[in-house]
Amino acid sequence: MVLACALAACAMGSDGDDGGDTTDPLPPDDDGAIDQTPTPPDDMAAGEAPAPPDPDWQPRPFGKTRFVVFYQLSADVVNVYKDPVTGMPHVADHGYVFTQSHASVSASRATADLIHNARDDFYYAPAFDVWERDGWLSASDAQLATWAHEFRDEAIGRHADLFTFNEVPSTAGENLNVRTRVAKILRYINEPDAQGRRLRGVLYLTEKPSMPQNWDGPGTEFWRAVDDTCDIVIVEHYHSQGYVCTYSEAQLGAHLFAMREWLDRSGDPAKVRIANSKYTVLHSSRIAPGTSGWAGADSDRTSLAAFQRALSKLAKVTRNTAGGFNRIAFGPVTTQITLPGVEPRIALLARWHLGAVQTASSETSCVAGAQVNCTCSPP
Repeated sequence: MVLACALAACAMGSDGDDGGDTTDPLPPDDDGAIDQTPTPPDDMAAGEAPAPPDPDWQPRPFGKTRFVVFYQLSADVVNVYKDPVTGMPHVADHGYVFTQSHASVSASRATADLIHNARDDFYYAPAFDVWERDGWLSASDAQLATWAHEFRDEAIGRHADLFTFNEVPSTAGENLNVRTRVAKILRYINEPDAQGRRLRGVLYLTEKPSMPQNWDGPGTEFWRAVDDTCDIVIVEHYHSQGYVCTYSEAQLGAHLFAMREWLDRSGDPAKVRIANSKYTVLHSSRIAPGTSGWAGADSDRTSLAAFQRALSKLAKVTRNTAGGFNRIAFGPVTTQITLPGVEPRIALLARWHLGAVQTASSETSCVAGAQVNCTCSPP
């Protein structure tokens, strides 16, 4: 009750009440529908020299059913999330995956060690940033395989648990060439190395291919390649404060999980598996001065408390929508991009909605059992 009252008091900020529902049951794409997310800063591998492969490292199998995925961390974020009391819930069958685009290397042993030394349920997934490979849309299969295998070997040698594919571009739903090449790269990275070691993947899709109306066909072979190679499929919804606060919870749920419903209704076994055990909605955790391709909130116009309420609304919607009650993602979480006060709220939301320490009914309510904590207005 003390926690509920404290959070409720925090929620009574300058925003006032919710801006009300609109009549459109499925909101339009937001400013998150961009072809490529911004290039993030990375201070996790600064000055790191290439390391020889570690012949003894075995990527850890993931196999979790309840999990949180983070994109782009900084060391201070790990310190917040690892706390056994105020950080992520440390519960059987729960896992936390840190996906990272490195600026100077494909993977970082220092980052892997930071993550692995923090907790046994933390996983490291360095990113294959496809846009860094010039000409990938016209490269030969041999070149795609070379890029993929070089990345795989470096990632395994630097103690990766999984790999991240960053990211499926906006044209994927309508462009067979894009889908075919992404599928090939996924399969090449997933191939075993000389010692038989494999990495499974975390796939990121930009917002446009995360919406079914942007597909010109079933894309069955693409989705089968994804299912064969990846344990997690992230749909990027980098929405703004105004967008989140304008639409009702029901409308947001319909929008965020439209692709999941499309996959599930297909009847194709691979798509159904993705829909029910891999499909994960990513929410923008960015609040900083000005506007950004990451969307989120402009801290010059929106208080941290107001942004926390919007984030809480999204977490509640995700928990209460079919296909979302076990999985959620946030990004970017590095404090180079977002205010430090965001990370404790994300940890609190994970404990409340996914912590397996509440009854099922309390997990579905707004954080701390106070709906005011999920009430926000557009800036």
